[in-house]
Amino acid sequence: MSEETSQEHHIDNSKFKSIQGVVTSLCNDYGWINETIFFNTDVISDNVLLNIGTNVLALVEKKPRNHIFKAIKVKAMNNLPEGSEPSKLGRRLCIKCVTSITEDNIYISKDTFFPLCMFSGGFRPFNGDLLLVEYSMNPGTSNMNIHSASPLNSQNMEEVCVTCIDGRNGVVEATMFFTLDSLHTLPGYTLGLYDIVNTTVVDSIQSHYTCRVVSMTPVNSLY
Repeated sequence: MSEETSQEHHIDNSKFKSIQGVVTSLCNDYGWINETIFFNTDVISDNVLLNIGTNVLALVEKKPRNHIFKAIKVKAMNNLPEGSEPSKLGRRLCIKCVTSITEDNIYISKDTFFPLCMFSGGFRPFNGDLLLVEYSMNPGTSNMNIHSASPLNSQNMEEVCVTCIDGRNGVVEATMFFTLDSLHTLPGYTLGLYDIVNTTVVDSIQSHYTCRVVSMTPVNSLY
């Protein structure tokens, strides 16, 4: 893994489709949405326990070899972030990947973007981050009006281990990608391999990882 590789990582949103559906079958470690979309239980956001009949949003990828639809992320509709439930006629929710970022705008496709200032707080999206997007369609066109956007899933993880460092990039617990831009500590601190850190992570599609660290504080710098 290298910084150059990370910078050249692009997401093709045409390979994915956001759908709203119902869980129609459920086993210990997998299930089906609308009887046609397969998912593993480890892709459910927020560690929510789903039931048959639960309404969900899913980001779906079509497998080219066998044409099976598989959900790579599932979010329960009754577990949406506060304020994200569409309240006005014609507004809908979908899951989108960030495809590119400019100084002022966030793109979720080649032609669809919204201003960075739409995000509050310190969160800044990164290529591949999964967003929960509230939108409406312009009548008579295929153009989307973006009304709000937020990370699909955000969780805090305490006292986890840095397992890889490569230049300005790295990995926590062998599963969560980070860049040093996410590091918050005292001036002069150098992050080391196997350091213990507290993190905030979001769902993100990276080359080999499904989560990205957006904030990281070394535990030993807190004392």
